Amino acid sequence: MMNKEKKFFPINTETACKLKWSWSTLYLYSGVSSSCHRTTFHPLNKSNFFNFHNNEHVIKDRLHMLAGEWPEKNCSYCKEIEKVGGFSDRMQHLAIPDQVPAELENDPTSVIVSPRILEVFLNNVCNLGCLYCSPSNSSVINYEHIKFGDFDKNGITLKSIAQDSSTELFPLLLDWLGKNYSSLERLSILGGEPFFQKEFVVLLDFLSQQKNSNCEINIVTNLMVPHQMLKKFIAQFRTMLVAKKIKRLDITCSIDCFGPQQEYVRSGLDLEQWKKNFEYLIDQPWIKLNINQVITVLTIRTMPELLEYLNEQRKKRKIGQYFTTPSAQTGPTYMHPKILGGKEFQESFAKILNLMKSESEEEKTALKYMQGIMSECQFSVQNKEEIVKLFTFLDEKDRRRNTNWRVLFPWLEKYVV
Repeated sequence: MMNKEKKFFPINTETACKLKWSWSTLYLYSGVSSSCHRTTFHPLNKSNFFNFHNNEHVIKDRLHMLAGEWPEKNCSYCKEIEKVGGFSDRMQHLAIPDQVPAELENDPTSVIVSPRILEVFLNNVCNLGCLYCSPSNSSVINYEHIKFGDFDKNGITLKSIAQDSSTELFPLLLDWLGKNYSSLERLSILGGEPFFQKEFVVLLDFLSQQKNSNCEINIVTNLMVPHQMLKKFIAQFRTMLVAKKIKRLDITCSIDCFGPQQEYVRSGLDLEQWKKNFEYLIDQPWIKLNINQVITVLTIRTMPELLEYLNEQRKKRKIGQYFTTPSAQTGPTYMHPKILGGKEFQESFAKILNLMKSESEEEKTALKYMQGIMSECQFSVQNKEEIVKLFTFLDEKDRRRNTNWRVLFPWLEKYVV
């Protein structure tokens, strides 16, 4: 039997990104979409839902890329990393074969194409209140804002949101999947926390009735779910895999660092429970297991402890690793480690790079990605305006949660103005 020929993205301009043609992200709760999870958002409603992958904004970005230009404002995350010689999402995905829209086979300049990768944030129902998250992705944070009221000081605005578009958009998603699921090569499901969402149960039952042996299913979870509930969901996915209704199951576990610092940042997290669930997944070799980390001012110093734990678990099996940093599109910029200037985290980065493996291609890619983030920080200068925002935010969160950042991050106090 001949192996299927690998297909790579055919557009070779200096700014072309496979994600802009292949990927769409839908935020059903907020009623917005984007061409990946790092770019700007566009309105999503009942009237334009079925055109989410080819709306006027995305088409304009594709035309810029065909001309070798960066899209206006929409791709700053990768642009900034590449500017300092780093390894961006754009570069990473160009090296991954397949997941290329069929339309590009006949016309490599086509800007009206079908998605191969769909990422869906089903709802904001979540049991954690991570510091870098928002009300639209965490019901815990939204309830907190409702309880304490609006806050607006030093450029920090905390405000609850009443909008919930998921009720009207979720049925449209099922309708779209009913017509297009067979052409997807990857479907990522996010929340809030998917395992706590009724929409996830409905979607899983829907997928159980479909068949796409070419589609990878990826679940992004905080792993703070009851152990028996997790096992039940995993068993259902196992049944789907055995029946060849899906190609593969990925579980991407969100964790940033270790110790009480992580439980502070990811409010509601219990590391012992997280490890129990993670080590159960370690024992399921048929699952592709990944870690997704958010690198912030507060997580980078205790990241080495997490990497030491992961390296111990890697003696049993492979574990993929992904990183992100807060940006104007995806999170509060005042939590990006570069706001403190290039010298602050040199020692931490050295420890991190020393602990990262570079044997497999995946490990080499992760290492390059981390080196890119390190370069972005090393070339930065201290941003006092963002630092003021950070302390304003942390002080208000401490007031609301009866916590004290100064106990866990005493080294940070020297930056208080």
